[in-house]
Amino acid sequence: MSKQPTVEETVNALMVEIRVLENTYNELSARQNLLERALVENRAALDALSGLGDKPTGETLVQIGGGAMLRSKPPSTDKVLINIGASVVIEKKKSEAVAILEDRSREVEKTVMSIANQRSELAQRLDADRQALNSFVARQSEE
Repeated sequence: MSKQPTVEETVNALMVEIRVLENTYNELSARQNLLERALVENRAALDALSGLGDKPTGETLVQIGGGAMLRSKPPSTDKVLINIGASVVIEKKKSEAVAILEDRSREVEKTVMSIANQRSELAQRLDADRQALNSFVARQSEE
């Protein structure tokens, strides 16, 4: 004979599932925010590289933190140092560095979209579980 879950067991199961879904939703939100910040940083680097002309200007300002800057000779614009992961930095031509950054941006955008879709599905499932819990509790209170 199969045993039917009690009212308390059903309510507890729904509440546990809602908590797990909320935690997962919050974790996905944090990941999406982190990736969106990385995307903004990538785009800023792309803008900076595209703004670099082939001939250096007379002087540039280098931020050193805390709102302080140093005057500096302009950097070479034909080669760029780019981090490829695991703290490995390589020197690439400006055009190759731009291509790498554009590829990264596309990958991050795909990941952000994937996470946004997952969050949307979780939100729908959360709403369904909350409605089920509310209707179940309402039915029980009527009885």
